[in-house]
Amino acid sequence: MGGLKGLKVVDLTVFAAAPGCARLLGELGATVYKVEREIGDDQRTQGVSWGMKFKTDADDAAFDCGGFNRKWVSLNLKTEKGMEVMMRLLADADVFITSNRTPALRRLGLDYETLHEKYPRLVWAQLRGYGERGEMADEQGFDAITYGARGGVTMSFPNAGEHFEVGNCPVAFGDWNSSNALAVGVLAALWNAERTGVGDKVVTSLYHVSNWGMMSAICAQQQGQPHPKNRAEAPCPTNNSYVTSDGVWFVMCFGNYNKFHRKVFESIGMDSRYWEDPEYNSLEALARNGKNVEVIAEMERIFRQRTWAEWEPLLVERELACERCRTVADVLEDPEAFANDQLRRVQYDDQGYGSDNSYTVTTAPVRLASLGDPVLYRSRPVGYDTREVLEELGFSNTEIDEADAEGAVCCYAGAPMPESVLAPSYGISPANAAEAAEMAAARAAEEASSR
Repeated sequence: MGGLKGLKVVDLTVFAAAPGCARLLGELGATVYKVEREIGDDQRTQGVSWGMKFKTDADDAAFDCGGFNRKWVSLNLKTEKGMEVMMRLLADADVFITSNRTPALRRLGLDYETLHEKYPRLVWAQLRGYGERGEMADEQGFDAITYGARGGVTMSFPNAGEHFEVGNCPVAFGDWNSSNALAVGVLAALWNAERTGVGDKVVTSLYHVSNWGMMSAICAQQQGQPHPKNRAEAPCPTNNSYVTSDGVWFVMCFGNYNKFHRKVFESIGMDSRYWEDPEYNSLEALARNGKNVEVIAEMERIFRQRTWAEWEPLLVERELACERCRTVADVLEDPEAFANDQLRRVQYDDQGYGSDNSYTVTTAPVRLASLGDPVLYRSRPVGYDTREVLEELGFSNTEIDEADAEGAVCCYAGAPMPESVLAPSYGISPANAAEAAEMAAARAAEEASSR
Protein backbone atom coordinates (compact mmCIF):
# COMPACT_ATOMS: atom_id res chain seq x y z
CA MET A 1 0.00 0.00 0.00
CA GLY A 2 1.37 3.37 -1.00
CA GLY A 3 0.04 6.85 -1.56
CA LEU A 4 -3.76 6.97 -1.63
CA LYS A 5 -4.34 3.28 -2.33
CA GLY A 6 -7.51 2.16 -0.58
CA LEU A 7 -9.08 5.61 -0.78
CA LYS A 8 -12.50 5.65 -2.47
CA VAL A 9 -13.53 8.75 -4.41
CA VAL A 10 -16.91 9.42 -6.04
CA ASP A 11 -16.52 11.88 -8.92
CA LEU A 12 -19.62 13.81 -10.08
CA THR A 13 -17.87 16.40 -12.23
CA VAL A 14 -17.83 17.76 -15.78
CA PHE A 15 -15.42 19.50 -18.14
CA ALA A 16 -11.86 19.86 -16.76
CA ALA A 17 -11.15 21.59 -13.44
CA ALA A 18 -12.80 19.27 -10.92
CA PRO A 19 -12.08 16.17 -13.06
CA GLY A 20 -8.44 17.24 -12.90
CA CYS A 21 -8.58 16.96 -9.10
CA ALA A 22 -10.01 13.45 -9.33
CA ARG A 23 -7.32 12.53 -11.84
CA LEU A 24 -4.60 13.70 -9.44
CA LEU A 25 -6.06 11.58 -6.64
CA GLY A 26 -6.35 8.62 -9.01
CA GLU A 27 -2.73 8.88 -10.15
CA LEU A 28 -1.74 8.97 -6.48
CA GLY A 29 -3.46 5.63 -5.95
CA ALA A 30 -7.11 6.35 -5.12
CA THR A 31 -9.98 4.37 -6.67
CA VAL A 32 -12.14 6.92 -8.49
CA TYR A 33 -15.73 6.23 -9.60
CA LYS A 34 -16.71 8.61 -12.39
CA VAL A 35 -20.48 9.14 -12.41
CA GLU A 36 -21.90 10.39 -15.71
CA ARG A 37 -25.30 10.91 -17.29
CA GLU A 38 -26.30 8.51 -20.04
CA ILE A 39 -25.15 11.09 -22.62
CA GLY A 40 -21.79 11.42 -20.89
CA ASP A 41 -19.66 14.24 -19.55
CA ASP A 42 -19.77 17.41 -21.67
CA GLN A 43 -16.00 17.14 -21.88
CA ARG A 44 -16.43 14.22 -24.29
CA THR A 45 -17.53 16.80 -26.91
CA GLN A 46 -14.65 19.23 -26.47
CA GLY A 47 -11.81 17.68 -28.47
CA VAL A 48 -12.59 19.47 -31.72
CA SER A 49 -12.98 22.83 -29.96
CA TRP A 50 -9.55 22.27 -28.44
CA GLY A 51 -8.12 21.89 -31.92
CA MET A 52 -8.11 18.09 -32.17
CA LYS A 53 -9.17 16.67 -35.50
CA PHE A 54 -10.93 13.45 -34.53
CA LYS A 55 -11.54 10.92 -31.77
CA THR A 56 -12.94 7.44 -31.23
CA ASP A 57 -14.42 5.58 -28.25
CA ALA A 58 -10.96 4.15 -27.59
CA ASP A 59 -8.82 7.18 -28.36
CA ASP A 60 -9.87 10.58 -27.02
CA ALA A 61 -6.84 12.43 -25.70
CA ALA A 62 -8.84 15.59 -24.89
CA PHE A 63 -11.09 13.62 -22.55
CA ASP A 64 -8.17 11.63 -21.16
CA CYS A 65 -6.57 14.89 -19.95
CA GLY A 66 -8.98 14.90 -17.02
CA GLY A 67 -10.20 11.33 -17.30
CA PHE A 68 -7.33 8.96 -16.64
CA ASN A 69 -7.64 6.31 -13.93
CA ARG A 70 -11.39 5.95 -13.36
CA LYS A 71 -14.13 3.37 -13.06
CA TRP A 72 -16.91 4.47 -15.41
CA VAL A 73 -20.45 4.47 -14.01
CA SER A 74 -23.51 5.97 -15.71
CA LEU A 75 -26.52 6.85 -13.55
CA ASN A 76 -29.73 8.77 -14.05
CA LEU A 77 -29.85 10.65 -10.76
CA LYS A 78 -33.37 11.84 -11.45
CA THR A 79 -34.64 8.30 -10.92
CA GLU A 80 -35.13 6.51 -7.61
CA LYS A 81 -32.96 3.55 -8.60
CA GLY A 82 -30.20 5.75 -9.97
CA MET A 83 -30.09 7.69 -6.72
CA GLU A 84 -30.11 4.45 -4.73
CA VAL A 85 -26.96 3.36 -6.53
CA MET A 86 -25.37 6.76 -5.91
CA MET A 87 -26.10 6.56 -2.20
CA ARG A 88 -24.58 3.07 -1.96
CA LEU A 89 -21.45 4.43 -3.62
CA LEU A 90 -21.29 7.35 -1.19
CA ALA A 91 -21.98 5.19 1.87
CA ASP A 92 -18.62 3.52 1.49
CA ALA A 93 -16.74 6.48 -0.02
CA ASP A 94 -14.10 8.68 1.56
CA VAL A 95 -14.44 11.65 -0.80
CA PHE A 96 -17.20 13.15 -2.95
CA ILE A 97 -16.06 15.63 -5.61
CA THR A 98 -18.49 17.72 -7.63
CA SER A 99 -18.54 20.71 -9.95
CA ASN A 100 -22.36 20.92 -9.98
CA ARG A 101 -23.85 24.17 -8.78
CA THR A 102 -25.36 24.23 -5.31
CA PRO A 103 -29.05 24.68 -6.28
CA ALA A 104 -28.85 21.56 -8.49
CA LEU A 105 -27.11 19.62 -5.72
CA ARG A 106 -29.85 20.59 -3.25
CA ARG A 107 -32.55 19.38 -5.63
CA LEU A 108 -30.76 16.02 -5.88
CA GLY A 109 -30.03 15.76 -2.16
CA LEU A 110 -26.28 15.80 -2.82
CA ASP A 111 -25.50 19.12 -1.14
CA TYR A 112 -23.04 19.25 1.74
CA GLU A 113 -25.58 19.57 4.54
CA THR A 114 -27.63 16.58 3.40
CA LEU A 115 -24.68 14.27 2.76
CA HIS A 116 -22.82 15.33 5.91
CA GLU A 117 -25.85 14.33 7.98
CA LYS A 118 -26.08 10.92 6.25
CA TYR A 119 -22.33 10.21 6.03
CA PRO A 120 -20.53 12.29 8.70
CA ARG A 121 -17.07 11.01 7.76
CA LEU A 122 -17.39 11.82 4.04
CA VAL A 123 -15.18 14.62 2.70
CA TRP A 124 -17.37 16.78 0.43
CA ALA A 125 -15.49 18.85 -2.17
CA GLN A 126 -16.83 21.35 -4.69
CA LEU A 127 -15.14 23.38 -7.39
CA ARG A 128 -17.13 26.51 -8.12
CA GLY A 129 -16.89 29.32 -10.64
CA TYR A 130 -16.87 32.37 -8.37
CA GLY A 131 -17.24 31.38 -4.72
CA GLU A 132 -19.92 30.75 -2.11
CA ARG A 133 -20.88 34.39 -1.50
CA GLY A 134 -21.71 37.43 -3.60
CA GLU A 135 -24.07 37.95 -6.52
CA MET A 136 -22.23 35.45 -8.73
CA ALA A 137 -22.28 32.61 -6.20
CA ASP A 138 -24.56 30.33 -8.17
CA GLU A 139 -23.53 31.39 -11.67
CA GLN A 140 -21.69 29.13 -14.08
CA GLY A 141 -17.93 29.56 -14.16
CA PHE A 142 -15.62 28.66 -17.01
CA ASP A 143 -11.87 28.67 -17.34
CA ALA A 144 -11.66 31.27 -20.13
CA ILE A 145 -14.10 33.77 -18.64
CA THR A 146 -13.86 33.26 -14.87
CA TYR A 147 -10.17 32.43 -14.42
CA GLY A 148 -8.75 34.12 -17.51
CA ALA A 149 -10.91 37.15 -18.29
CA ARG A 150 -12.37 38.13 -14.91
CA GLY A 151 -9.22 37.20 -13.00
CA GLY A 152 -7.05 39.58 -15.01
CA VAL A 153 -4.88 36.81 -16.47
CA THR A 154 -5.80 37.35 -20.12
CA MET A 155 -5.11 41.09 -19.99
CA SER A 156 -1.78 40.73 -18.18
CA PHE A 157 0.31 38.68 -20.62
CA PRO A 158 0.37 40.85 -23.77
CA ASN A 159 2.97 43.62 -23.76
CA ALA A 160 1.40 47.01 -23.13
CA GLY A 161 2.04 49.61 -25.79
CA GLU A 162 0.83 51.10 -29.02
CA HIS A 163 -0.02 47.77 -30.69
CA PHE A 164 -1.56 46.09 -27.65
CA GLU A 165 -3.91 43.26 -28.59
CA VAL A 166 -5.59 40.67 -26.38
CA GLY A 167 -5.03 36.99 -27.16
CA ASN A 168 -6.54 33.80 -25.78
CA CYS A 169 -5.14 31.83 -22.84
CA PRO A 170 -4.32 28.17 -23.52
CA VAL A 171 -7.45 26.03 -23.21
CA ALA A 172 -8.18 24.87 -19.64
CA PHE A 173 -5.11 26.71 -18.30
CA GLY A 174 -7.01 27.79 -15.18
CA ASP A 175 -8.87 24.49 -14.92
CA TRP A 176 -5.75 22.41 -14.36
CA ASN A 177 -4.33 24.91 -11.85
CA SER A 178 -7.62 24.97 -9.93
CA SER A 179 -7.65 21.18 -9.74
CA ASN A 180 -4.42 21.32 -7.74
CA ALA A 181 -5.97 23.67 -5.19
CA LEU A 182 -9.02 21.44 -4.72
CA ALA A 183 -6.80 18.38 -4.29
CA VAL A 184 -4.84 20.13 -1.51
CA GLY A 185 -8.09 20.91 0.28
CA VAL A 186 -9.29 17.32 -0.07
CA LEU A 187 -6.08 15.96 1.44
CA ALA A 188 -6.26 18.43 4.35
CA ALA A 189 -9.85 17.36 5.05
CA LEU A 190 -8.88 13.68 4.85
CA TRP A 191 -6.14 14.21 7.43
CA ASN A 192 -8.62 15.86 9.77
CA ALA A 193 -11.18 13.09 9.18
CA GLU A 194 -8.52 10.51 10.02
CA ARG A 195 -7.96 12.19 13.38
CA THR A 196 -11.53 13.14 14.28
CA GLY A 197 -13.75 10.77 12.31
CA VAL A 198 -15.61 13.78 10.90
CA GLY A 199 -15.54 14.83 7.27
CA ASP A 200 -15.37 18.42 6.07
CA LYS A 201 -16.61 20.73 3.33
CA VAL A 202 -13.88 21.70 0.83
CA VAL A 203 -14.49 24.57 -1.59
CA THR A 204 -12.37 26.42 -4.11
CA SER A 205 -13.24 28.40 -7.21
CA LEU A 206 -11.73 29.28 -10.55
CA TYR A 207 -11.86 32.96 -9.64
CA HIS A 208 -10.09 32.50 -6.30
CA VAL A 209 -7.33 30.38 -7.81
CA SER A 210 -6.89 33.05 -10.47
CA ASN A 211 -6.49 35.67 -7.74
CA TRP A 212 -3.95 33.41 -6.02
CA GLY A 213 -1.92 33.07 -9.20
CA MET A 214 -2.06 36.83 -9.76
CA MET A 215 -0.97 37.56 -6.18
CA SER A 216 2.17 39.50 -7.10
CA ALA A 217 0.38 41.43 -9.83
CA ILE A 218 -2.41 42.44 -7.43
CA CYS A 219 0.15 43.72 -4.91
CA ALA A 220 2.25 45.48 -7.57
CA GLN A 221 -0.77 47.21 -9.11
CA GLN A 222 -1.41 48.98 -5.83
CA GLN A 223 2.16 50.24 -5.72
CA GLY A 224 2.18 51.89 -9.13
CA GLN A 225 3.07 48.98 -11.42
CA PRO A 226 0.08 48.53 -13.73
CA HIS A 227 -0.82 45.39 -15.60
CA PRO A 228 -0.49 44.73 -18.47
CA LYS A 229 3.16 45.70 -18.24
CA ASN A 230 5.47 47.31 -20.78
CA ARG A 231 8.76 45.42 -20.90
CA ALA A 232 10.60 48.62 -21.82
CA GLU A 233 9.62 50.00 -18.40
CA ALA A 234 10.16 46.94 -16.20
CA PRO A 235 11.17 48.08 -12.68
CA CYS A 236 13.95 45.46 -12.55
CA PRO A 237 16.01 45.40 -15.79
CA THR A 238 17.60 42.04 -14.92
CA ASN A 239 14.16 40.43 -14.52
CA ASN A 240 12.83 41.04 -17.99
CA SER A 241 12.49 39.70 -21.53
CA TYR A 242 14.85 40.53 -24.40
CA VAL A 243 15.30 39.61 -28.06
CA THR A 244 18.41 38.67 -30.04
CA SER A 245 19.45 39.74 -33.55
CA ASP A 246 17.77 36.69 -35.10
CA GLY A 247 14.45 37.32 -33.36
CA VAL A 248 14.75 34.82 -30.50
CA TRP A 249 13.05 36.01 -27.33
CA PHE A 250 14.39 34.98 -23.94
CA VAL A 251 13.71 35.81 -20.30
CA MET A 252 16.32 36.81 -17.72
CA CYS A 253 15.37 36.23 -14.09
CA PHE A 254 17.61 38.02 -11.58
CA GLY A 255 15.06 39.64 -9.29
CA ASN A 256 17.80 40.60 -6.83
CA TYR A 257 19.18 43.39 -9.01
CA ASN A 258 21.32 44.86 -6.26
CA LYS A 259 23.24 41.60 -5.89
CA PHE A 260 23.51 40.45 -9.49
CA HIS A 261 23.42 43.47 -11.77
CA ARG A 262 27.22 43.86 -11.95
CA LYS A 263 27.67 40.20 -12.88
CA VAL A 264 25.11 40.59 -15.66
CA PHE A 265 26.42 43.89 -16.98
CA GLU A 266 30.07 42.80 -17.01
CA SER A 267 29.17 39.53 -18.72
CA ILE A 268 27.33 41.15 -21.61
CA GLY A 269 29.78 44.03 -22.03
CA MET A 270 28.00 47.07 -20.60
CA ASP A 271 29.86 50.17 -19.50
CA SER A 272 31.16 50.14 -15.91
CA ARG A 273 29.14 53.20 -14.96
CA TYR A 274 26.07 51.00 -14.77
CA TRP A 275 27.46 49.31 -11.64
CA GLU A 276 29.72 52.09 -10.33
CA ASP A 277 27.35 55.06 -10.50
CA PRO A 278 24.93 55.07 -7.52
CA GLU A 279 22.23 56.33 -9.88
CA TYR A 280 22.22 52.92 -11.57
CA ASN A 281 23.46 50.34 -9.06
CA SER A 282 20.36 49.73 -6.92
CA LEU A 283 16.70 49.09 -7.51
CA GLU A 284 15.88 51.79 -4.99
CA ALA A 285 17.73 54.35 -7.12
CA LEU A 286 16.06 53.18 -10.32
CA ALA A 287 12.64 53.39 -8.68
CA ARG A 288 13.42 56.95 -7.64
CA ASN A 289 14.98 58.32 -10.82
CA GLY A 290 13.35 56.24 -13.54
CA LYS A 291 16.66 55.22 -15.09
CA ASN A 292 15.49 51.61 -15.32
CA VAL A 293 14.19 52.59 -18.77
CA GLU A 294 17.70 53.65 -19.83
CA VAL A 295 19.27 50.46 -18.46
CA ILE A 296 16.73 48.30 -20.30
CA ALA A 297 17.31 50.17 -23.54
CA GLU A 298 21.07 49.61 -23.27
CA MET A 299 20.66 45.92 -22.48
CA GLU A 300 18.28 45.56 -25.39
CA ARG A 301 20.73 47.30 -27.75
CA ILE A 302 23.50 44.90 -26.74
CA PHE A 303 21.39 41.73 -26.92
CA ARG A 304 20.23 42.69 -30.43
CA GLN A 305 23.84 42.63 -31.66
CA ARG A 306 24.20 38.82 -31.58
CA THR A 307 22.16 35.74 -32.41
CA TRP A 308 20.79 33.40 -29.75
CA ALA A 309 23.31 30.76 -30.86
CA GLU A 310 26.05 33.25 -29.99
CA TRP A 311 24.50 34.43 -26.74
CA GLU A 312 23.45 31.09 -25.27
CA PRO A 313 26.96 29.66 -24.59
CA LEU A 314 28.00 32.88 -22.87
CA LEU A 315 24.87 33.01 -20.73
CA VAL A 316 25.32 29.36 -19.71
CA GLU A 317 29.04 29.75 -19.00
CA ARG A 318 28.49 32.81 -16.77
CA GLU A 319 25.54 31.10 -15.05
CA LEU A 320 23.16 33.88 -15.96
CA ALA A 321 19.59 32.81 -15.20
CA CYS A 322 18.05 32.93 -18.68
CA GLU A 323 15.77 30.72 -20.75
CA ARG A 324 14.69 30.92 -24.34
CA CYS A 325 10.94 31.44 -24.69
CA ARG A 326 9.79 28.13 -26.08
CA THR A 327 6.67 27.26 -27.97
CA VAL A 328 4.47 24.27 -27.18
CA ALA A 329 6.09 22.58 -30.18
CA ASP A 330 9.48 23.08 -28.51
CA VAL A 331 8.22 21.60 -25.23
CA LEU A 332 7.09 18.49 -27.08
CA GLU A 333 10.73 17.85 -28.03
CA ASP A 334 12.33 18.82 -24.69
CA PRO A 335 14.46 15.97 -23.31
CA GLU A 336 14.22 17.39 -19.78
CA ALA A 337 10.44 16.94 -19.75
CA PHE A 338 10.69 13.35 -20.99
CA ALA A 339 13.57 12.37 -18.71
CA ASN A 340 11.46 13.41 -15.71
CA ASP A 341 8.31 11.65 -17.00
CA GLN A 342 6.50 14.98 -17.17
CA LEU A 343 5.62 14.09 -20.74
CA ARG A 344 5.01 10.52 -21.79
CA ARG A 345 5.16 9.39 -25.41
CA VAL A 346 2.62 6.64 -25.96
CA GLN A 347 0.72 4.77 -28.63
CA TYR A 348 -2.85 5.87 -29.39
CA ASP A 349 -4.17 3.41 -31.96
CA ASP A 350 -6.43 5.84 -33.78
CA GLN A 351 -5.22 9.25 -32.66
CA GLY A 352 -1.46 9.11 -32.95
CA TYR A 353 0.69 11.30 -35.16
CA GLY A 354 3.75 10.81 -37.31
CA SER A 355 5.30 7.66 -38.65
CA ASP A 356 5.17 5.85 -35.29
CA ASN A 357 1.52 6.79 -34.61
CA SER A 358 2.48 8.11 -31.17
CA TYR A 359 0.98 10.78 -28.97
CA THR A 360 2.40 12.74 -26.05
CA VAL A 361 0.42 13.20 -22.83
CA THR A 362 1.20 14.95 -19.58
CA THR A 363 1.42 13.22 -16.21
CA ALA A 364 0.36 14.54 -12.80
CA PRO A 365 2.95 16.98 -11.36
CA VAL A 366 3.46 15.09 -8.08
CA ARG A 367 5.51 11.98 -7.27
CA LEU A 368 5.50 9.75 -4.21
CA ALA A 369 8.43 7.41 -3.64
CA SER A 370 6.01 4.72 -2.43
CA LEU A 371 4.24 4.72 -5.80
CA GLY A 372 6.87 5.77 -8.30
CA ASP A 373 5.79 7.03 -11.70
CA PRO A 374 2.07 6.40 -12.19
CA VAL A 375 0.45 3.97 -14.56
CA LEU A 376 -2.28 5.74 -16.54
CA TYR A 377 -5.50 3.99 -17.49
CA ARG A 378 -7.33 5.60 -20.38
CA SER A 379 -10.90 6.80 -20.32
CA ARG A 380 -13.71 4.46 -21.38
CA PRO A 381 -17.11 4.81 -23.09
CA VAL A 382 -20.10 5.95 -21.02
CA GLY A 383 -21.16 3.28 -18.52
CA TYR A 384 -18.27 0.93 -19.30
CA ASP A 385 -17.93 -0.27 -15.69
CA THR A 386 -21.53 0.25 -14.52
CA ARG A 387 -22.41 -3.44 -14.34
CA GLU A 388 -19.20 -4.39 -12.53
CA VAL A 389 -19.57 -1.59 -9.99
CA LEU A 390 -23.22 -2.39 -9.29
CA GLU A 391 -22.29 -6.02 -8.73
CA GLU A 392 -19.67 -4.87 -6.23
CA LEU A 393 -22.39 -2.85 -4.47
CA GLY A 394 -24.55 -5.96 -4.10
CA PHE A 395 -27.07 -5.59 -6.93
CA SER A 396 -28.07 -8.79 -8.71
CA ASN A 397 -27.82 -9.20 -12.47
CA THR A 398 -31.62 -9.15 -12.66
CA GLU A 399 -31.76 -5.84 -10.77
CA ILE A 400 -29.06 -4.39 -12.99
CA ASP A 401 -30.82 -5.48 -16.17
CA GLU A 402 -34.09 -3.95 -14.96
CA ALA A 403 -32.43 -0.69 -13.98
CA ASP A 404 -30.68 -0.54 -17.35
CA ALA A 405 -33.94 -1.19 -19.23
CA GLU A 406 -35.71 1.52 -17.20
CA GLY A 407 -32.96 4.08 -17.92
CA ALA A 408 -31.99 4.41 -14.27
CA VAL A 409 -28.47 3.26 -15.13
CA CYS A 410 -26.60 2.87 -18.38
CA CYS A 411 -24.52 -0.27 -18.93
CA TYR A 412 -22.04 -0.37 -21.80
CA ALA A 413 -23.20 -2.93 -24.33
CA GLY A 414 -20.37 -2.85 -26.85
CA ALA A 415 -17.48 -5.23 -27.33
CA PRO A 416 -14.89 -5.32 -24.54
CA MET A 417 -12.15 -2.82 -25.14
CA PRO A 418 -8.46 -3.69 -24.94
CA GLU A 419 -6.65 -2.71 -21.77
CA SER A 420 -5.38 0.79 -22.50
CA VAL A 421 -2.51 1.26 -20.12
CA LEU A 422 0.00 4.04 -20.47
CA ALA A 423 2.75 2.59 -18.31
CA PRO A 424 5.85 4.55 -17.31
CA SER A 425 8.07 4.20 -20.35
CA TYR A 426 10.48 7.05 -19.76
CA GLY A 427 9.63 7.93 -23.33
CA ILE A 428 11.90 10.35 -25.10
CA SER A 429 11.38 12.68 -27.99
CA PRO A 430 12.91 11.20 -31.13
CA ALA A 431 14.87 14.35 -31.90
CA ASN A 432 16.69 14.22 -28.56
CA ALA A 433 16.90 10.51 -27.81
CA ALA A 434 20.67 10.36 -27.27
CA GLU A 435 20.77 13.50 -25.13
CA ALA A 436 17.88 12.33 -22.94
CA ALA A 437 19.45 8.91 -22.44
CA GLU A 438 22.75 10.48 -21.35
CA MET A 439 20.93 12.79 -18.97
CA ALA A 440 18.95 9.94 -17.40
CA ALA A 441 22.11 7.81 -17.00
CA ALA A 442 24.00 10.67 -15.40
CA ARG A 443 21.22 11.30 -12.90
CA ALA A 444 20.92 7.64 -12.04
CA ALA A 445 24.66 7.48 -11.37
CA GLU A 446 24.47 10.63 -9.23
CA GLU A 447 21.59 9.21 -7.15
CA ALA A 448 23.43 5.91 -6.70
CA SER A 449 26.59 7.67 -5.47
CA SER A 450 24.60 9.84 -3.04
CA ARG A 451 23.10 6.70 -1.46
